[in-house]
Amino acid sequence: MKASLLCLCVLFTLTVTTSYGQALEPLEVARQIFGKTTFTDLKRHSTGEYEGHPNGQDLPPTATTQFLLLGQDNEKAVVAMTIQVEPGQTVDTYLHFRKDTIWKLSAFRALAMTGMIAQAKKELEQMTPAQVDALIARAAAKKDKKDEMITSRADYDFELGNFSLVLESDDHLIEHFRKNQAAFNRLRDQALAQVPPAGSKELRGTPVATAERTASRKLFISSVRAEPATGGKRLSFLIGGILDNSVGYYYVTDKQAVPAMSPGDVIMVREIGDGWYLYKTT
Repeated sequence: MKASLLCLCVLFTLTVTTSYGQALEPLEVARQIFGKTTFTDLKRHSTGEYEGHPNGQDLPPTATTQFLLLGQDNEKAVVAMTIQVEPGQTVDTYLHFRKDTIWKLSAFRALAMTGMIAQAKKELEQMTPAQVDALIARAAAKKDKKDEMITSRADYDFELGNFSLVLESDDHLIEHFRKNQAAFNRLRDQALAQVPPAGSKELRGTPVATAERTASRKLFISSVRAEPATGGKRLSFLIGGILDNSVGYYYVTDKQAVPAMSPGDVIMVREIGDGWYLYKTT
């Protein structure tokens, strides 16, 4: 009897120790919070501005989710969550975690202010060729064209392609890069040759500027900039966005030059390879 009681006590102790000892990693916490069933430990795994919503019960019943760990150290982690509402319609979001004794979700992020871009894209798509020509003609008649977004058919094609790319999923953005990697590498080489020894300014070197602008627009890139970085050079190939809510690609000469992710600045960085990264800011 004593032996049986001792075995039960040992078994109970091991069970309790194991359940508390196996702390959930960020990827598993993300799956639990945004799962189909209620996560009973949600409050314990929440901190900062995140107060329990959104969670899995806030998503449409037919929605599916995919998770990808973007980065993790001893104190912080970021998990990308792609929500597919219906076939062909996805939303990319970014879950920022902090760790004290356990991992806790502290902030939920996504590229903001995309509604204005979607509306502009829709308006361009609905224009007939005759309407595009009329828009170009009106711009040509103006003496000051600096505020005119579309002054040629090439401008129209760029703006429509650029707006479309801003709104694409992360997977499609990476696919766009890989499909055009040779062109991106050529543009990178031109830009690196112009990076100043110190400081951060737009790359407007001459005579590369004309070729650079033409190459950028073919890739639907709005601008190429050198950014201050630690341990190497960093170039930003901006696609677009509204104000500080932007999406683009980084090229770095050293991994130390990749900026740290945070809920208030660079909300996601996803490695593509060969020094290239996809990024989003807020």
